[in-house]
Amino acid sequence: MLHRTFLLLGIMALTTPLWGQAADDGPIKMTPELALTFPVVQSGKDVTVKYPILINPTTILKPGMILRVLYILSNNTDGSSDLALAHKGNMEESYSRSTSSSDDQAKMPPELAHELEGYRRTIWQVTQNFVMAMAQYPTDAMHLIYSPTGKNQDLVDERFSFFEGLLIGLPDGKVTVLAVENGSKADKAGIKAGDEIVAVDGASPKNDLSTFANIWAAAKTTAKYNDAPSFPVTILAPGHTDAHTTNVAMPPTIKSSLMDGF
Repeated sequence: MLHRTFLLLGIMALTTPLWGQAADDGPIKMTPELALTFPVVQSGKDVTVKYPILINPTTILKPGMILRVLYILSNNTDGSSDLALAHKGNMEESYSRSTSSSDDQAKMPPELAHELEGYRRTIWQVTQNFVMAMAQYPTDAMHLIYSPTGKNQDLVDERFSFFEGLLIGLPDGKVTVLAVENGSKADKAGIKAGDEIVAVDGASPKNDLSTFANIWAAAKTTAKYNDAPSFPVTILAPGHTDAHTTNVAMPPTIKSSLMDGF
């Protein structure tokens, strides 16, 4: 474990001069660190993932998908790092240098178009580049360009976004917590790396990441509809045979915020 800590410190020291365009705030603090947890592996001259992993509520990376480059926008004049918002159009227009489809929407600034085009043409071919970027980039502004098929014309751009602080993957065929954001709702609920997600609000993820994402969203929707302060998540800790249930807090509502003042 100690050598992993020194490795991360070394990576961060090396990346300081390399990634000067990154924002002042660093990566989200997770346990273990994202840079040491994300399962990137070398596959010939390409980089892929060792096992399926969720990088946001709708995006699953799978082995064989080619990871191209990680980046954050540096020339976005409105402060947003979302491509479609930066372009004031749709995602396809954001990827191109075309004008926006509506006359009342602003065109993408030429400098932003040039920057995005550069990212789309970039291909990192070693895992170290991804690890170095993850150790430096602001996680909530970080984009990943990848190709599901390995073809240049088949590129996807996605933002990183975790489930109330959880990074979820399928390392051994089971929906497993890979890392937890420090101070997040999941962290405060006592969920830790290595825990298997057995159920969310009583529903099983069935060893499937898409199912997990769906039942997680459904549990939050139900809790919001019922004005519940939390929703239950059943977990099985490593080395244990009995699962236990914890409660993940919901964002405060106007009603609960008002009640907190009494």
